[in-house]
Amino acid sequence: MSDFETKIGLKEAPDFEQLAKDHLIPQGIEVPAPEIVFGINDIPLLTKKSLSLLIAKAKAGKTTVAAWIISQAILNNTRVLWIDTEQGMYYASRTQHWILSIAGLPKSECLEFYDLKIHAPNVRIEIIEYLLSTKQFDLIVIDGIRDLVFDINSPEEATNTATNLMRWAELYDCHLLNILHQNKGNEHARGHLGSELVNKAELVLKVSQDDEKQIIVEPEFSRGAPFDAFAINRDDTGKPYLVDGFILKSSKSESKSKVLLPNEIHESTHLEILQKVFKAEHQKKYSEFLLSLKNEISTWYSYSIADSKVKTYIQYHLDNELIIKEGKTPHTKYFINPKKLLI
Repeated sequence: MSDFETKIGLKEAPDFEQLAKDHLIPQGIEVPAPEIVFGINDIPLLTKKSLSLLIAKAKAGKTTVAAWIISQAILNNTRVLWIDTEQGMYYASRTQHWILSIAGLPKSECLEFYDLKIHAPNVRIEIIEYLLSTKQFDLIVIDGIRDLVFDINSPEEATNTATNLMRWAELYDCHLLNILHQNKGNEHARGHLGSELVNKAELVLKVSQDDEKQIIVEPEFSRGAPFDAFAINRDDTGKPYLVDGFILKSSKSESKSKVLLPNEIHESTHLEILQKVFKAEHQKKYSEFLLSLKNEISTWYSYSIADSKVKTYIQYHLDNELIIKEGKTPHTKYFINPKKLLI
């Protein structure tokens, strides 16, 4: 391992002056575009030195989509590492066999499949680090990334995990495709971990099923060239294939009646929303607080919610001392409880 790689991995006390020089972006020099790992219809989706997120409700077809992507990748001699944290040896072996069957191959030197179900999150991380440091892969699938943390709503673990993924992508010149469930009450990626990965991802793919049981893959977010949603169907033998000429039908937005109760949302999410509310101003009058909170919660849900619903959130925040109000009407001011921000 080079000195530069060692510094990135923080295996020794860093020389910050040298690190800064190593990461200075030059002017007047064209930085080459990242190498494409996987694309559809000449549009690159996954590139090296980046990470992506594939999200869906339970049983919506996440593994089917990932398996189809990997089957196409190994046919192009892309070296793939698949990390399974949920299924166990038997079911993971079936998934590996399924990928090979989709590709029409009995075996492939381009695919390595590991079952890490029995290990604790910290041990899984060390095993992945070992594999990446001793072998060369172009594309890594982590099915499910949730199992690399002890608490999916821990801000510290979420930040550390996202940092690890970005470090691996850069240091080992690969792309990391992470699979995660959506929340039960909305379409957001689960937990603080999901929010952090969405922020860091090159691409977020949302997987769902339509009335015809086709698996729909939509770009929830993309830093690269825009592309249309695509669909995957299964033939008579159960093998997935890309649906030609698929056009996504317009759909109604998520039911506005399905607004989660405040106690159904983790405290870290409430605090994340509140920090955005008070980002510009440390204190707000009630009317200002109500409007700002409504805007942030509506953004979180991806549709506008009623003032009456927002008021239940405000009362919850007061009852749980997430916010504090001081002064008498009409001079009452609201602000975040600083003690909560230190937790």
